[in-house]
Amino acid sequence: MSARQIGHLALIAILGLAILIGLQQALGGRIEAERQAAAERALLDLLPPGSYDNHPLARPIAIQAAELLGSPEPPAAWLATRQGSPSAVLLKARAKGYEGPIQLLLAIRPDGRLLAVKVLAHRETPGIGDRIEAARSSWLESFSGHSLASYPNQEWRVKADKGQFDEIAGATITSRAVVTATQHALQFFDRNRDRLLAPTKEPTP
Repeated sequence: MSARQIGHLALIAILGLAILIGLQQALGGRIEAERQAAAERALLDLLPPGSYDNHPLARPIAIQAAELLGSPEPPAAWLATRQGSPSAVLLKARAKGYEGPIQLLLAIRPDGRLLAVKVLAHRETPGIGDRIEAARSSWLESFSGHSLASYPNQEWRVKADKGQFDEIAGATITSRAVVTATQHALQFFDRNRDRLLAPTKEPTP
């Protein structure tokens, strides 16, 4: 093979590499944007349509680590507002499930009532404990509309523990963990209400 042919092959290889890098950069930005959009939908789908007109995820609320939320790390929280007034707080919490941590997201009204609860991640037993997922059962819907004032403190339990909440059949430990974590998250909200509902300035585009 002549030096000229080698040079042509090298040029082709360089051009191919440049095109590949360019495609990766272009697609990488799009993929990241789609990933972020999916992450936002996963967090914001607890809020009723039209209930907020800000961008809650643009500026997380800075709060300290809290034992009540089940993690020594600073908890994640966001404020949804409509026409400048708070409409809901999104708050992450962690429960100690049967197979490991259960990551929860709660949407809480300013008056302390639950809009909704969802599971973000878990490792509970397939076919049993995984019925905490909204796609597998409507069990989590039973929390909507409740606040700490709904029941005495000792009745924020599953019925197997003489409380007010049904447990998932065959998954009492999982059910108990979610009920307790939900109660603790509402207690955290109640104790930090002023901080969580304080207006935040969103970054200028």
